[in-house]
Amino acid sequence: MKKIIPVLSAGFGEGHNAAARAVVAAINREPIGAEAEFHDIFLEAYGQEKAHKQRDSYIQVANRFPKLWGCLYAALHTLPLVEISLPFLGPVRRRLMELLDSTQPRIIISAYPLYNYQIERRWKLSDPTRPYIITVVTDSVSVNRAWHRAYSDVYVTPNQATSDVMIKQGVPKEKILAYGFPVSDKLASRSSATASGRPRVLLMLNPGRKDAVQMARALSELEIDLTVTVGKDAEFKGAVEAAVAGRAEVLGWTDRITALMLSSHIVISKAGGATTHECVAAGVPMIISQVIPGQESGNARLIVDHDAGCLGLTPESMKTAVASAFADDFKVWRRWKKNVESLGDAQGANRIAQLVKERLAK
Repeated sequence: MKKIIPVLSAGFGEGHNAAARAVVAAINREPIGAEAEFHDIFLEAYGQEKAHKQRDSYIQVANRFPKLWGCLYAALHTLPLVEISLPFLGPVRRRLMELLDSTQPRIIISAYPLYNYQIERRWKLSDPTRPYIITVVTDSVSVNRAWHRAYSDVYVTPNQATSDVMIKQGVPKEKILAYGFPVSDKLASRSSATASGRPRVLLMLNPGRKDAVQMARALSELEIDLTVTVGKDAEFKGAVEAAVAGRAEVLGWTDRITALMLSSHIVISKAGGATTHECVAAGVPMIISQVIPGQESGNARLIVDHDAGCLGLTPESMKTAVASAFADDFKVWRRWKKNVESLGDAQGANRIAQLVKERLAK
C-alpha cells in the first residue's frame, strides 16, 4: 500500500492553506517513499457550499468586527474553547478518523490546531502505533496557546521570535523547530528590485475595506509603477479602475502574485500570515494596510519591530510612507530591504520535507 502523509488544513485565514500546500509540494518534489496529500477536513466534512459559508462568516467577523474577533482570539488563548467545541464538530471528527483509518499514516502534519485535539483522543501517547505529529504553527510572534494545548511531537515555527514566545508559554525547547514559514520555492530567488529606476509597488486590496478605492487612488498619484490586485469582485474592480484613471495596472484574480512580488520594491497588504511571510521569504519590504487583532498583530510586529517596513493604515499615511521610502535615493527603502532579507528565507517547507524524510528512514 502506498504510504500517505496527510497534511491537514482549513480555510479559516490565508496562512493555513498556503503553508499546507507549500509543505505538500516540498515533500512531493523528491521521491522519499511516501506521498503527501493536502486535506481541508472542514471542506471534506461539510461540502463546498457549507464550508465556504463557514469561511466567509469568519472573514466577515474578522474584517467588519475586528474588536469582537480580537476578544474571541483572546478567549481561545486563555480558555479551553477548542476542547469545548469538539462535541459540536462531529462531521469533522468522523471525516478525520476516516482519513486516518484509510491511510494508516506514520506521520501527520497539521497546519490547523483543532485537528491535534481530535488526534489526541484517538491514540494514547504510549501507543507504539501512534503517528509522529508535526504541527506547523502559522501564528508569528503572537502565538495563541490553542496551538499547543494538544499534543504534538514537534512544532515548526516561522522564526526564532515565535519559538521564544512558545518556550515562555511552557512548550519544551527541544520540541520547537524554527524552520521558517512554509512558502513556495518560487520565492527562493528573492526580489530583483534595486535602488534605481522607477519604483514598482504592488497593492493587494481587501474589498472589505471601506477606503480601499481611496487607497488605490492615493497611490496612483505618486510617480511609481503601481499594480493593484482586487480579487474576483468585478464591481469592485471597476471602481478601482475608475479611481486610478489609467495610472495603475488593475488585476482581478491572478496567478501572477509570486512574479509580481518578486519584481516589486514594496508590497502593500493586510498583515495576513501567508502574505507577510512570503514578503519575508522574497526579501520585499512591506507596508501593512490592515491588522486584524489576534494572529495578525504578531505579523505586523515582525515587520515593524525589525524595521522591514511600516504601517500605512489610511490612504494618506500609506501614500506618505511610499513617498518617504523612495526619497533621498531610496534611503528608507534600502534600510527596509536589508532588514527584511535578514528575517527569513524560502526554505521552511524544504526543511519540513527533510524532517519527514529522516523520520521515514527510522
